[in-house]
Amino acid sequence: MRISTLPAFVFAAAAGVTSLPASAIAVQTADEFAVLRSEIEQLKAREAEALSKVEALERRLNALEASRISDLQAASIMGRGLQGTPSSNSSTEPGLAANTESDDRKSPAPTAAAEDVARQQHRSFSDRFAVEIGTTYSHFDSARINLNGFLALDAIFLGKISIDQLRADILTFDATARYGLNDRLQFDVNVPYLYRHSNFQSGGAGGAATSLTEENVTGHGLGDINFGVSYRLIRETPNRPDIVLNARVKAPTGRHPYGVELVEVEGSEGNLFVPARLPTGSGLWGASIGISALKTIDPLVVFGSATFFKQFARSFSDVDEAEGKQPGRVRLGDAFQWGAGVAYALNDYSSLSTSFTQRWIRRSKVRLDGEDYETIVGSQGNVGIVNLGGTFSLNRFVSLVATVGIGVTEDAPDLSLGLRVPIRF
Repeated sequence: MRISTLPAFVFAAAAGVTSLPASAIAVQTADEFAVLRSEIEQLKAREAEALSKVEALERRLNALEASRISDLQAASIMGRGLQGTPSSNSSTEPGLAANTESDDRKSPAPTAAAEDVARQQHRSFSDRFAVEIGTTYSHFDSARINLNGFLALDAIFLGKISIDQLRADILTFDATARYGLNDRLQFDVNVPYLYRHSNFQSGGAGGAATSLTEENVTGHGLGDINFGVSYRLIRETPNRPDIVLNARVKAPTGRHPYGVELVEVEGSEGNLFVPARLPTGSGLWGASIGISALKTIDPLVVFGSATFFKQFARSFSDVDEAEGKQPGRVRLGDAFQWGAGVAYALNDYSSLSTSFTQRWIRRSKVRLDGEDYETIVGSQGNVGIVNLGGTFSLNRFVSLVATVGIGVTEDAPDLSLGLRVPIRF
């Protein structure tokens, strides 16, 4: 057979292998198990270290997100977002990031429209820096009958009768810059520029009922620059609204109305006098302090405010409209204003709002040098306006806000239109 021809050393080698002791094979197997166990332990240690690093990075990311979160985002996490659903852990304190991490991920982000509503009607502390450019148009129309004479026999009026009508249009351009120091404190400055046009008409000149005299007066210039600060007292929770304290200071940078002479209109026969120029400011330093509140109730946002205005008396070289200088001191009446409204989000990028504001103004006083203060009759006011507005988010940085105001009291403008463009950086 051919097998017998194989070299002898082959059979010898095979015989040697089969003759290895069982103890040597067992030792080799144990060493391999030890090596595998060591490698497994090393892999487990590396995996635990990697998981620990991932958790640390997630905690840092959540802390950064929490520091940049907006008012309505915080409300959404607490179960009160404009478009969100109630959180399953609404009782958790806002400061415990570890407990609210899962709620933050489950709650949908607030819509751009909801954030725009908070910026316009309340205050938003999520923006580090923002600029708002706007324009406002107001129209006034008033008429009155002037009687200069006396009543004879309780039936016949002897004297001069004139029917005066005033139509005034005011166009205001203003820019506002806001800077948020942190999530509770914000500063702003507002610079207005006014263009005014007034049309004066008087009927009954010269005793003729059909006689009509008309004169137009225009003016423009810088208005009263004002500065403001807002501080958030309470953050919104499921049981309480977001509450902000506001304070402002107004500087008399505009052209004041005191000492402006009245000029007789040619051909009116002393029946119509108009001011030589139109003012663009109050001429006095002023300050205000107020409080505003906002509450999110899906899908509505309810807001309200109350503000007190203080005017500080100031002396002028001329306070009389007659010719010549008549120095004196002017004290405008203080005022109180309140307002309330509601906004409704139509979709993720637009919303509608309606509100009402009312301001009561006390009577003003003037004091000529060497005399006592005298109250100016008819200087008190009651300004009530119904406001309708729409907010449209163009992108994450720019919005468009349009408003229409309708006066409901005699002292309020008949109509006001506003258009504003907030830009966030």
